[in-house]
Amino acid sequence: MVWRLLTRSLAYEIFGMFLISLGIMLGFLAGIRFVRQVVDDGLVQQSPYLIIADTPVFELPPATHLPTLTPTPIPTATPPPLPAIRMFIPAIDLNTSITEIFPTEILKRSEGTFIWEPPDFAVGHFESSGKPEEGGNIVFIGHNNTQGEVFRDLDRLTIGDEVILYTVEKEFHYYVQKIVFVPYLGSEEQGDAALQSYSSPQTAETVTLISCWPYATNSHRIVVIAIPSSDREKNDQ
Repeated sequence: MVWRLLTRSLAYEIFGMFLISLGIMLGFLAGIRFVRQVVDDGLVQQSPYLIIADTPVFELPPATHLPTLTPTPIPTATPPPLPAIRMFIPAIDLNTSITEIFPTEILKRSEGTFIWEPPDFAVGHFESSGKPEEGGNIVFIGHNNTQGEVFRDLDRLTIGDEVILYTVEKEFHYYVQKIVFVPYLGSEEQGDAALQSYSSPQTAETVTLISCWPYATNSHRIVVIAIPSSDREKNDQ
């Protein structure tokens, strides 16, 4: 009986201590919550800039348009002028091919001199002279009484006769503007100087035809000068 009383008393004591501990713990938690509430209220009153009442709205600057890329046009390469490959002169019924020729060096009076030798059975074009549409002096030379005699009848031409040049792509029309006979035999130096001046580069497009004359003696040189037909039309206007 006594043992039961002791046991029950001990149980009540332990249960009482548990209730006291639980009360202390609950009181401690409530105190912490109270303190935190007091601190939060103080912060709210002292630091209003920390309060975000609404979701902020950010106004972004207008979008910058990307630059429109304009493609840079690629310049079209202008094809170089082409040399004439055929010549047609209706007034003397001349229709012949053209060959590019280069100067040949000869010894003359102990000095080197360059001459242009006409090709056989064709008209020779001075390689260093102009080409159709290039705007310079286009110089041709041909035999008069041998090896095809392509320029035999140049002396029959008259002012206004047509000279037509053909490249692989186009044809070009010129008309005879001037015919000159240059004395040569016995006055070669003066003759060479005159022929050099006629075959030299010009500022305007010109066709120059050179050959020996007359047929039997070749005592002179004949020079026929033609200019583009478009220039003639301008002069007529």
